[in-house]
Amino acid sequence: MTASARATFTKSSRSLPRLIMIFVFIISILCPPMPSQAQSTESGKPGLVVLVVADQFPYNFLARYKDKFQAGGLRLLMDQGAHYASCNYKTGTTQSAVGASIISTGAYPWATGVVGNSWYSRNKKGLTSATVDDSAEMVGANGVAGSSKGMAGTTIGDQMKLATNGRSKVFAIGVDQSSSLLLAGRLANNAFWFDNKTGSMVTSSKFGRTLTGWVKAFNDMRYPEKSLGKPWQRLLPENQYAASTKDDYPYERTLAGDGKVFPHVVQPGSQSAGQDYYEPFAMTPFANQLVCDFAKEAVEKEFLGQHPDPDLLILNLSAGEKLTQFYGPYSQETEDLVLRMDQSLANLFQFINDKAGHGKSLIVFTASHGSPSIPEFSKERGLDSGRIDPKVFSSFLDAKLDTQIGHEDWIEAFEPPNLYLNLDAIDKQKLRQPDVESLVGKVAHSVPGIGETFTAWQLYTNQPPNSPLSDVVRKSYYFGRSGEVYVNPKPGFVFTSEPTGTGYGSPFAYDTQVPLLLHGAGIKPGRYGQSSSPSDIAPTICAILGIEAPSNSEGCPLAEAMSQSSTQSISRPAVQPASEDDGQNKRKRR
Repeated sequence: MTASARATFTKSSRSLPRLIMIFVFIISILCPPMPSQAQSTESGKPGLVVLVVADQFPYNFLARYKDKFQAGGLRLLMDQGAHYASCNYKTGTTQSAVGASIISTGAYPWATGVVGNSWYSRNKKGLTSATVDDSAEMVGANGVAGSSKGMAGTTIGDQMKLATNGRSKVFAIGVDQSSSLLLAGRLANNAFWFDNKTGSMVTSSKFGRTLTGWVKAFNDMRYPEKSLGKPWQRLLPENQYAASTKDDYPYERTLAGDGKVFPHVVQPGSQSAGQDYYEPFAMTPFANQLVCDFAKEAVEKEFLGQHPDPDLLILNLSAGEKLTQFYGPYSQETEDLVLRMDQSLANLFQFINDKAGHGKSLIVFTASHGSPSIPEFSKERGLDSGRIDPKVFSSFLDAKLDTQIGHEDWIEAFEPPNLYLNLDAIDKQKLRQPDVESLVGKVAHSVPGIGETFTAWQLYTNQPPNSPLSDVVRKSYYFGRSGEVYVNPKPGFVFTSEPTGTGYGSPFAYDTQVPLLLHGAGIKPGRYGQSSSPSDIAPTICAILGIEAPSNSEGCPLAEAMSQSSTQSISRPAVQPASEDDGQNKRKRR
């Protein structure tokens, strides 16, 4: 090679790296790389949706206990997520089954048919539960199970299954059977709950005939035995429970075989009290911990959030419902349960973050209903309050009707707030049903503590009285399941046959206002004052995932709390002309 040729080659060799860099730069502009999994998360679509539903958890618990919450638990959702300060159920009946159905479907009882935890069946001449299904057997223990077939419409999980041709995995896990089944829907992979008789996690034959290996292994650990016969101590020193009443408050209801003060001993169920062996355990913080630990097993063994299609994990933490009814929402027992729940959730959230990947999950926290205070607690502070015994109330009404329209067994059943009349007796006396309903409503008003009443005729014909409660009561009425008279207590009054403790289920703020916290993929953090409802949860999750909302959904996606990429999936329906609401099948939109 000549000297000039060598010089030319050397010059070209030196400029080659520069040419390659220019070429790569041009290609990177013209052909951007495929999005990575991290970039997929930034698009606002989570790989795992975690929906946590507590029972008897009023909104005010968040402010009262925030300074004691774990950094990675509820405080994480409050401070770094979307926090709705005005979330209320817009229904007259606030019970756990009703709340679960609203959360999962985005619809109210007038659409789902879930008018209470149970209602009176004229065919069976007795109460029937919201998840009754005589064809369903319990798997993991002996007995009848149930299903969500009595609830009309699809759920969040159902829509995820439909959208992915069944590839999304959907699991509901809880202490309570009805809530787990209603939150899961019909197409879920499984719904598990705690069996009070055996102490095992069980399911319904509607999801299969056998328990998978990891569920059997969990049950073999005999989790409840860790707590039975052992003391339940406060999580913190007693002087840190200043947000609660003194430990030995006289109107608390004691657990069978136990007292009203710490330390409590988690006793086996008392046959004399009509309890199953593990029933007392199911109303302690350790039952909620069991659900969280079981959820960890589900995440790990089912690889939730670790494949291309999004998965759904639902937790129902219902131990607080009975416990709060026994001790009241201002008790040290309830405060300790909430603090321990927060601790369990912090551990679970960290576990999910490690398994499913940082920032790849969407966490939603809410409650099925709130809680009134113990009536005597309110009365001591100068507020109107009291107790209404449903049996005494029914007997009073029946006696009054005997004197006014004839001797009959006029009241067939009273499952608050639904009062069921004896229709045969009305026919026998040749009376008009609307007239008898109206008379019962008037007589009921004479009972101390009874507030407004609504009759089936008023609701069915869409002629309710002019009242602030008319709309929420209409949303609670379902023909064929609701009673002939809908009976509301006055604020501060509870329906209970017990002389101690409290109840729940009213249309007032202490029962309707619940937390709504959203955190993670697809969410824009902030504190939002807009009016919202748990019925907005289902359409919001579905909008973030880019799928259809449940079939009966009445709620609206919480667009202000959704990241910009998430809101792109919301379809805006064309504005329709206003039409008259028939009060039964059509529903008002916000």
